Amino acid sequence: MSAHYFVSDAHLGASPPGTEERLLAFLRSIRGKADSLYILGDLFDFWFEYGSAIPKHGFRVLTELAKLADAGTRVVYLSGNHDLRLRDFFSRELGIETAAELEETIDGVRVWMKHGEETDRRWLSVFFRRLMRSRLNNFLYSFIHPDAGIRFANWVATRSRARGLDPGLKQKMRESAQEKLCSGADVAVMAHVHEPELLRTGSGVYVNTGDWLRHFSYAVIRDGEVMLEYFKR
Repeated sequence: MSAHYFVSDAHLGASPPGTEERLLAFLRSIRGKADSLYILGDLFDFWFEYGSAIPKHGFRVLTELAKLADAGTRVVYLSGNHDLRLRDFFSRELGIETAAELEETIDGVRVWMKHGEETDRRWLSVFFRRLMRSRLNNFLYSFIHPDAGIRFANWVATRSRARGLDPGLKQKMRESAQEKLCSGADVAVMAHVHEPELLRTGSGVYVNTGDWLRHFSYAVIRDGEVMLEYFKR
């Protein structure tokens, strides 16, 4: 039986106590069983790769992901709105692929996947995304000492959470997923809103992976069948 897993939104570095331990337990439980693991963004509350430094939070999770890759699981990291700078650390040191968006066939099923923050079109959210994804901004930010840069980024992330999500975002994400399903995908997988959801429509299946802050949820495709599950220790 094949098994392909999809997780997101652990926000390591700002998540409640016990989140990392629970995520580690999940990753250990699928070692040797998972054909692939797709991380749909915001694994960390902040990630920025400097030339010779990375944030230290979530280090044990990175180690476990490397063990998964070494055991033969294909691990793919899709960037979210808190993963500001994915360079070559994951591929070079951990054997993990990185991308912003992905569409591929899994068990004969055409799957499209993306974190999904672009569906939030409020002006401040759009401005922040453009600012953080600017090559010039990233270049200039890399000159800030990591301690100061990470501290500032954590402050921004905290302010962003306090602002909250667009109340209509869940519906906008459903509509975005439906567009992909109508364009040829059989399954659309998204994240970002921290609310697990699985909808089967005439066009295909939309699944939101939820989060590892409250729900400890994940999606899985087993032999072409899409399911939404919850990890209980």
